[in-house]
Amino acid sequence: MNIADIPPLFGINGVTDTVPVSSGHINSTFRVTAAEGEFILQSLNRNVFRSPDAVMGNIFAVEKAFSTGTDERVGVPGYLTCGGRNFTEYCGEVWRMYRFVRPEETSGEREYLAGLAFGTFIRNTAGLTVRNTVDGYHDFDRYISRLRTLPCNEVPELCGELLELGETLGKVFSPLPKRVIHGDAKLDNVITGRKCTVIDLDTVMNGYAAIDFGDLVRSLGTTDTNMIRSAAEGFAEGLNGILSHAETESLYFGILWTTGELAARYLIDYITGEGYFIGKTQEQRLARAKDLAGHLHEFKRTETEIKDIIRSIWR
Repeated sequence: MNIADIPPLFGINGVTDTVPVSSGHINSTFRVTAAEGEFILQSLNRNVFRSPDAVMGNIFAVEKAFSTGTDERVGVPGYLTCGGRNFTEYCGEVWRMYRFVRPEETSGEREYLAGLAFGTFIRNTAGLTVRNTVDGYHDFDRYISRLRTLPCNEVPELCGELLELGETLGKVFSPLPKRVIHGDAKLDNVITGRKCTVIDLDTVMNGYAAIDFGDLVRSLGTTDTNMIRSAAEGFAEGLNGILSHAETESLYFGILWTTGELAARYLIDYITGEGYFIGKTQEQRLARAKDLAGHLHEFKRTETEIKDIIRSIWR
């Protein structure tokens, strides 16, 4: 298969270069240079995303929601079309393409802008009907149920902590409404600039607003309260008051959810030898699970400070 043969299917001719982009765990991505500019060309990993129609249908709905949005500071990629669809099948693979967005220097902090982008995302997509594209994704109970069946001899304390966390989260979130969320709201999934672009929309799903907030804070890689406050202020501005009091009170627990869930997923991969996280050795999977456990402990240790930040913003 010649990668250069795919862009013309989307109406992009005069391709001069295609370079693999190494970031990301799931999809194969290429940066394409053509006469009309630079583009991102990506194949969809069908082992993870088994219904391309659902994934790309969600993306089409999100694009439409943003096209009628009132906030000019945040957008999403505009996918090119092929035969009336925003994807095509070529050599047995699903491909999609959008114009490359170059990061810009801004006067604002990156954490604030990412928070603004994901908060705006939830607000702009309110009321959309979307399909969940990965079976069991962000289902904490599912991961915990799996852990209960596995031998945790090497890390019994971590397993016990995750099981206990599952009980806590169930009590916090069971009465709360679900919204349309990004589902992978990490810092790297916002291209910042005068207009921020939210990328990697494959995991758009029905879920709790706290999951996106928690994933953003987790992805900062620190419990630095100044950075967390900056992200929270941006998130609040983007949401513009749409969350209930109960939802804002759940935001701290979203940090524990996403950190604990990722630890559980790496731990399950390690114990079972499964390979969701491609390119990782067994030692790397265990090390990452332990690293996330350390972050979980830090977020618990700073619970009072983080809750005070949240309450001072959503008062």
